[in-house]
Amino acid sequence: MNFRNQLTLIFTGLTTAVLIFMGLIIYFFAEQYTHRQYFQRLRDRGVISAQMYLERDELSAASMQKIQRKYLQSLARETLTIFDKNRQVLLSPDTDKPSVQSDVFDEIDQHQEAEFWQEDKQAVGLWYEDNQGNFYVIVSAMDVTGKSKLQNLQKVLLVSILVGMVIMAVAGHFFARKVLQPIVSIVQEVNKIRASNLHLRVKGRENRDEIGDLVSTFNQMLERLETSFYMQKSFIANASHELRNPLTAIRGELEVTLLKDRTPEEYKQSLETLQKETDRLEKLTSDLILLAQTGFDEEAVRQEQVRIDEVLLEVKTDLRQQLPQNQIQLDLSNLPENPELITVLGNRNLLQIALKNVLENASKFSDHQPVLVSLKCEEKQVAVLVKDQGIGIPEQELNRVMEPFYRAQNARARTGSGIGLAMTEKIMRLHGGSIKMESILQKGTSVTLLFPTVYQS
Repeated sequence: MNFRNQLTLIFTGLTTAVLIFMGLIIYFFAEQYTHRQYFQRLRDRGVISAQMYLERDELSAASMQKIQRKYLQSLARETLTIFDKNRQVLLSPDTDKPSVQSDVFDEIDQHQEAEFWQEDKQAVGLWYEDNQGNFYVIVSAMDVTGKSKLQNLQKVLLVSILVGMVIMAVAGHFFARKVLQPIVSIVQEVNKIRASNLHLRVKGRENRDEIGDLVSTFNQMLERLETSFYMQKSFIANASHELRNPLTAIRGELEVTLLKDRTPEEYKQSLETLQKETDRLEKLTSDLILLAQTGFDEEAVRQEQVRIDEVLLEVKTDLRQQLPQNQIQLDLSNLPENPELITVLGNRNLLQIALKNVLENASKFSDHQPVLVSLKCEEKQVAVLVKDQGIGIPEQELNRVMEPFYRAQNARARTGSGIGLAMTEKIMRLHGGSIKMESILQKGTSVTLLFPTVYQS
């Protein structure tokens, strides 16, 4: 069953339930009103009957005629029974003793009257006081007219509900089709989108309703998919190119070396070249693995509380071994008293990689001139500022240096894989942070890393 039919069925079912409920309410109050009206009629009938039979000797001829005119119209299956105060029958249409429960007499004694049912007949009991004594007057009859009206009301309500069901089913199908038409259009547009044309978008809606939000969310997802596909294609192409370079260099060096016998010095020089290219290939492979790892979702990364100042000290220690000539200077003079102000939630190893890439680039592209690294606490976040005195980045390329394998023109003569900043940007985004860069050619580059802290009050 498709969603349109389900919606129509639910709409029809709910409407039918409402109609049935309203019909039951209407019938209930109509029945109560009919029975109440007939009880009142029986009460009046009892008073008239008592006057006719108990006060016949006290009324004038005119009064008796008036009472008789009221009494001439008998009720269906009407019976009149009169009991004395000892609950003995004085007047009864039946030869057998009429059956009246003792609780009926008790209620009459307490309230001067009682309403009750005798099988399918309604009955009223009255306490009547006369100069000859006190009596119980019991009148019962069947409300044929009221019963007929209620049966007719049942038929009217039943027909109304059935007709309402049909109307609601037709109307529900029409409105379900109208309501779902935008979704049908969206499905038709989505079916046109393939991996080869991810640039297509679903046409937006003017009204900002739920369907409009769905279209907007879907288009945003397409943008992310398009970016992801582009990055994947770019990643594969650039990775293949970068991996091919050291492999080609190794193969070429081996072929040249094997063309003829070499002196020990030449063999040593060749092996050094091979070692250099092998190291380059090893680093490139490691960077590719790390770059793939940073593509995990935030939930997939093990979270722990990490102090940024400790990570900076650890990175500086590592760089002292790898780049002994570096002049990285840490300025931790502005450390706050509350350590939570410089504590972030994240993965310590990934944070080390992000900071190490930035500091290593700052030292390498400034020819190992002094690099100033400072820590600054801002509102709900901690900032790491890295400022070098290097070659800088051209303004037109500043927005592209964080793309995987992209390298600025003035940096291509230096060793590197073009992965470091892309990896750092992914790690920052993974930890809910951001990276900002400012650069002036031949004067240096300033990089700001912003991390959200655990202290949010």
